Amino acid sequence: MRRLLTNLLDSRRSAALGKAAPVEDVPVGFMVLATCPLILWLLDGTVAGFASAILIIALFGVGLLCLSIGQKAHIAYDAQEIAARPKIPFKMIGSTIVALVVGLLATTKIAAPAVPVVIAMSTFILCLISFGLDPMRDKGMDNPVTKLRILNTHLYQDFDDRCEEMLLTLARLQDDDLYERTRVTVNTVMGLLSTIDVTTSTLQRIAPSVTKLINKMQAEVTALVEAPRGSVTPFQRRKFLIKIQTLVDTFESRARKSGIGKGRDNFELQTDLLFNRMQRYHAA
Repeated sequence: MRRLLTNLLDSRRSAALGKAAPVEDVPVGFMVLATCPLILWLLDGTVAGFASAILIIALFGVGLLCLSIGQKAHIAYDAQEIAARPKIPFKMIGSTIVALVVGLLATTKIAAPAVPVVIAMSTFILCLISFGLDPMRDKGMDNPVTKLRILNTHLYQDFDDRCEEMLLTLARLQDDDLYERTRVTVNTVMGLLSTIDVTTSTLQRIAPSVTKLINKMQAEVTALVEAPRGSVTPFQRRKFLIKIQTLVDTFESRARKSGIGKGRDNFELQTDLLFNRMQRYHAA
C-alpha cells in the first residue's frame, strides 16, 4: 500500500505532476454498477430506507461527476505544453465522495465502526490509483522557449484570422477578380511571416508593423465595401488595388532587408511569392 502511494506521488512518473497522461478510457459511469448491490441494502420496504437510497445514489452521482470532470481537465492539461493546474481538485473531491458513500453503505450492515472506515479508506486509495491525483503544479511556465513559441504561434494565428476576416468582408462585393487579387497580396504577407522562426522574438519585434499594415488594408477594404450607393466604380477599384499592392510591396521590401524570408521552407516560399507576383501582374 505504501509503495503504491509512493509511486502515485513519484515526481518522475506521476500523472498529477504532469509526467504521464491519465487513462482516457476509464469507465467512470460503470462504477455505479459496483455499488448497486450495496444500495439494495437500504431498500428495506420503508419510506426512510427509500429516501436514504435516493440520497446515496444522488451523492454517488455527484462523486462520479466530479471524477469525470477532473479526468477531462487532466487530459486537457496533459495535451497542452503550457497549462495552469486546475483551481478545483475535482478528482480528489470525487474520490472522497465515492469513499464516503461506500463507507456509509458499509455501516448499514457492519456494526463495528472501524471496518467501514477501513473500507472507505481503501475505496479512496483505489480511486486515487485508478484516476490519479489532480495536477498539482503549473506546467511549462518556467520554459522561456516554449512560452515564446506558444506566444508567437498565437500571434501568427491572430494575423491570419484578421486577414481571413478582411477577405470575407471583401467577398461581399461579389467581385471574383478583385477578391482573388487581394487574396494573392495577403498570401504574400502571410508567406513571409510563416518563414519566421517561432522560437525567436522576431515576430514580436515586427508585430507593430504587421498590425499597422493589416489595419491599413482593413481600412481600405471597409472604405471600398461601404462605397456610396453600394457600387464600386472602376476608378475606386483601380485605386484600391494600387494602394493594397503598394502597401504589400513596401512591407515585403522592408521584410527582406531585415532578413525575413530567408528562414525555413525558403524555396517553397520563393516559389509561392513568384507565382503570386505573376498572378498580380497578369491580372493588372
